[in-house]
Amino acid sequence: MRKITFIFTLIFSALLITGCSSSVKNSATEPPKVSADEGYPKQDIRNIVPFSPGGTTDTNQRIIEKFWKDYFPKSMVIEYKPGAGGEVGFAELAKAKPNGYTMGSINTPHIILQPLGKPTQYQTDQFEILARLVHDPQVIAVKADSEIKTLDQFIQKLKDKPGSLSVGLTGHLTGDHLTALKFMSAAGVKVTTVPLPGSADQVSQLLGGHIDAIVGNVGDVTKDRSQFKILAIGTEERHEWLPDVPTFKEQGIDIVAAIDRGLALPKGTPKEYQEKIFKALEQITKLPEYQEKMKKAGLVDGFLSGEEWAEIISQEKVEAEKLLEEFELLNK
Repeated sequence: MRKITFIFTLIFSALLITGCSSSVKNSATEPPKVSADEGYPKQDIRNIVPFSPGGTTDTNQRIIEKFWKDYFPKSMVIEYKPGAGGEVGFAELAKAKPNGYTMGSINTPHIILQPLGKPTQYQTDQFEILARLVHDPQVIAVKADSEIKTLDQFIQKLKDKPGSLSVGLTGHLTGDHLTALKFMSAAGVKVTTVPLPGSADQVSQLLGGHIDAIVGNVGDVTKDRSQFKILAIGTEERHEWLPDVPTFKEQGIDIVAAIDRGLALPKGTPKEYQEKIFKALEQITKLPEYQEKMKKAGLVDGFLSGEEWAEIISQEKVEAEKLLEEFELLNK
């Protein structure tokens, strides 16, 4: 009898250990389960902005905020979590409880490049993507009085003396950085990249003569066009806001480049909450008043559903990985 009891105890212990180890494994890879509440939202929803106040991302979210109250009984409360090219805020969002009361701004290619290029506190797949709101094409620009008048001249100077021209970027492993890498790869040249804290710093450094050019967004260079000579834009066709600026492709450089901005929730947020916020965003972005405010702020509307944007992100990740490997920037 003792022998039977002993064998039973061993079997029970083995099953218990197996169950525990399985539970530990699942908790490490799966987000916590949260059930949906029919009365959602019952409290304010915080919106993490991973950049400083006054920037492009913040401006877009402030415009959304103006219309939010017409669709929800509770407020959207913006919290700034700047640092490390957005990484601090992205990590805060990824780690938040997926209960529907924390959402945040995400930017691509930032959330793609950072985990590929360095150890980070988040991964690209740790978000429930709600919608893309802004599609901001990238440009290369010099001072209006620069001796460089065309992209051909810019490239020729770099071919004559590699690295001789300095280009200001908003940070490392950001959209500006990726555009610079695309350009160098496609044109077969080398520039000296200068990471800077933000677009305002880019402009001041350029106008002060401390750098030769910048990689920036359409919105950055259309606010005061007279200060810049825009050499190329990263769109498939000429942009309606800059009809006189040729694309990279027109000039023999086969690249497109843009920064996309939108909203996401932590992985595991109930689908019901995702759909409720998405439907409101979809309606807000169709409002003429919203469109007017976006254009006035220099923001290019680029609304896409979360599913559509997620597919683009997946494709961009493949391209980004190849580029980072080419320039020996891939974190292995």
